[in-house]
Amino acid sequence: SDSSYHLAAGVVTRTGSIAIAALVLAPLAVLATKRRWAALVLGATALILALELAPFLFPHFSKLVSLSQSRRAAGFVPFAVAFAGGLSLLPRLLAPPLALAAGIVLQREWPGDFGLRLEHGGPAIVGWWALFGCLAALSVGAVRHVDRTRGAVLAAALFVLPVAIHGFANWDAGPTNDPSALTPGLVRFLRDDVPKGSVVFAGPETSYRIGAYAPVYVANGPPTHVADTKANDPYGRLAATKRFFATHDLSILRRYGAGWLVLTRKQKLRLPEPVAYRDERFRVYRLPSAP
Repeated sequence: SDSSYHLAAGVVTRTGSIAIAALVLAPLAVLATKRRWAALVLGATALILALELAPFLFPHFSKLVSLSQSRRAAGFVPFAVAFAGGLSLLPRLLAPPLALAAGIVLQREWPGDFGLRLEHGGPAIVGWWALFGCLAALSVGAVRHVDRTRGAVLAAALFVLPVAIHGFANWDAGPTNDPSALTPGLVRFLRDDVPKGSVVFAGPETSYRIGAYAPVYVANGPPTHVADTKANDPYGRLAATKRFFATHDLSILRRYGAGWLVLTRKQKLRLPEPVAYRDERFRVYRLPSAP
């Protein structure tokens, strides 16, 4: 449902053998709870994986920072520190041959999934092992050092108390209205009446939202949300879009293979073609080049 979901655990281990080994070794930091690297590994791994894998936390985290960013947070697990620190805790004579054997096996079984879309991912059980293992290790460490840490915990809580009181007392959720939001009717039209894979031309902000809601291509988008590659040419496309709305030169639309033009109420351009869709905020033209 839209209120209970989480990142697939296989995403956390998708980058292959080293990430898998790091997460397997992470709970071993409980053997070095007096060391700073162990505190970093246990605290960061437990916190990040709890946010990513707990279905009652991930939706709230995603709402706060956006789904686009929340799924990327898994990359902030301190893999390198967990890997190096965990290996340092293994017996000296056992570590080298065990590491070589494990490296061969893991590389053969899970070489990594580095594509744009997740195809296979890594072993999901390792992500869950790291989460619950680190939570258990934190509990053990807290019990073992309760006398030494009680004062520090109290001091930390008292320090952040005025920050929390001030922050929640002055909480501002910010504006919730999206001035560039698509209307439900336009979304239905783009999904049901525009053929899948068609090229739609619109202003950058409108195009950005069309790409999120409909299975079509957009000819441009806000450059900050487009990979700056030669093929994408986000700034060239933005300049072409501005040129089109200034000159109404339809050859620009043909250049990008656009079959549909979406205009907002503020864009006064009129075409001889009949309007294919209209509502209180948008109108859509089907161009002669449309399939």
